[in-house]
Amino acid sequence: MGGAGLPWMVFGLVVAVLACAGILVMVPWLRAEMAREDELASRDRDVLAYEVPGGQDPAAILAALSLAGLTAAPVLRQGRRLVLIDERGRRDSAVRSRARSVIARAPLNTLGDPAPVHAVRFLDEPEGVET
Repeated sequence: MGGAGLPWMVFGLVVAVLACAGILVMVPWLRAEMAREDELASRDRDVLAYEVPGGQDPAAILAALSLAGLTAAPVLRQGRRLVLIDERGRRDSAVRSRARSVIARAPLNTLGDPAPVHAVRFLDEPEGVET
């Protein structure tokens, strides 16, 4: 019975090594993501701002935009949940129409529940431009 704890010690050591390796891999990636979000949030030009409607999860919109190849970041400004979409280096109308299409089809949440049909309007557009 003296060696019964040895397998558990080995298992614990393997788990600890894997956890440390995971942290070493994730930290640079998380720093890069945070830097990208900060950079997008600090810009006023070349960024499309979309206000997430109440009840919809911004993560679902971010995932849909990412799958479509569009760089986006969440930000909270004056109590409004916004998604900022990077337009830098691309034609404004092409990114705008693609982002509008992706957001219109985005699910309500990360579980994939369908979102109610709604018009997608970016903050720099007048009230009547919704499509």
